[in-house]
Amino acid sequence: MGTTSIKQIHFQLSTKNKEIIFDTVVYLFIVLFMYTAASKLLTVKSFASTLAKSPLIGSYSLFVAWAIPIIEIAISMALIFPTIRKTGLWASLILMLAFTTYLMYMVFSGSELPCHCGGVISRMTWQQHIWFNLGFVALGIIGINTNKK
Repeated sequence: MGTTSIKQIHFQLSTKNKEIIFDTVVYLFIVLFMYTAASKLLTVKSFASTLAKSPLIGSYSLFVAWAIPIIEIAISMALIFPTIRKTGLWASLILMLAFTTYLMYMVFSGSELPCHCGGVISRMTWQQHIWFNLGFVALGIIGINTNKK
């Protein structure tokens, strides 16, 4: 009886490739957050009235309608500056996890609310939006993992 050796394949990225992946993830988050923030700010009254229908947000809708785009802009700014970029990426991941958790709650609670997330994204169904967000959660994890020192 012979022994079979199984070679493990190690997938190693060069430093340059890791930087490209990290930068791509960062730029995708900047585009996403700036686009959705601008869209929400341009329709802040409509955004607030949609949020007012949410069982979780309700009477805090005006505060949340301003806070979300401001947070998105602040995170985007953090992603621009190299010294705090990794912190910005962690904040992006946390925000996307929070948004995804909220969307999942809305789907499982049976609430029939329109999504007012901004622009093209608001045309997605709740389920499509969850998958979209999970894609960005995955990108955030990938970006953080490629930037480990």
